[in-house]
Amino acid sequence: MEDKSLKNQVAIVTGGGSGIGKKIALKLIDKGAVVLVNDINEDLIDAFKSETKEKSLYFSCGDITSEEYRKELTSGALEKFGRLDILVNNVGIGSGKEFLEMELKDLEKSVKTNLIAPFFLSQEAAKIMIEKKIKGTIIFISSIHGKIPSGNADYSSTKSAVIMTVKELAYDLGKYGIRVNGIAPGRITEKKVEDPRIPLNMQTGAPEDIADTVAFLSNITLSGYITGETITVDGGLSLQFER
Repeated sequence: MEDKSLKNQVAIVTGGGSGIGKKIALKLIDKGAVVLVNDINEDLIDAFKSETKEKSLYFSCGDITSEEYRKELTSGALEKFGRLDILVNNVGIGSGKEFLEMELKDLEKSVKTNLIAPFFLSQEAAKIMIEKKIKGTIIFISSIHGKIPSGNADYSSTKSAVIMTVKELAYDLGKYGIRVNGIAPGRITEKKVEDPRIPLNMQTGAPEDIADTVAFLSNITLSGYITGETITVDGGLSLQFER
């Protein structure tokens, strides 16, 4: 039987032009939602458009670190669809530099992109949900490196902050029936490959694994009493740090 559990719901997915974000968008559509995909890269959006004929898929090219664009993205969704039920904060970056090589601009960019932008985009989304009396859901894509070191200090520090942001927003928005949760992916590759460090089947995860978790957290019937949690999806990779 076809699962259309998100029918008539409207979702925004940031960083949805490729990779995990793209799979999330397609998964939500598969469950019946209308999805507005954001990406800063116009080429990725154009490529996504050319690959699909989904009538429930819409696109917006812009930089979510811009306050003006964040307001435009959410108000545009409200104007076009009349509601907003799901926000997936998927965008994330890292400098790739070691701590001793890092400059102030590197940390500032990661903080702005990984923490400030989704923080205030969530605020805009929550205002719409409250105004429309929608018991919506906000989902942050964090990382296992918000819990364990990565050797990329700016990335891990901001992803750790995201995990606490999930808890704080869940606490503040619970009285409105809005759930806020996170997902902490481990090593995710486009296709599963062998990795002896990973206990479960000794292989990496795929974007579909994260998309399935987003679909679960978006479904109020399945996860309606879950809020403030960040679910680790890593095949047990992070367990080695708990031994």
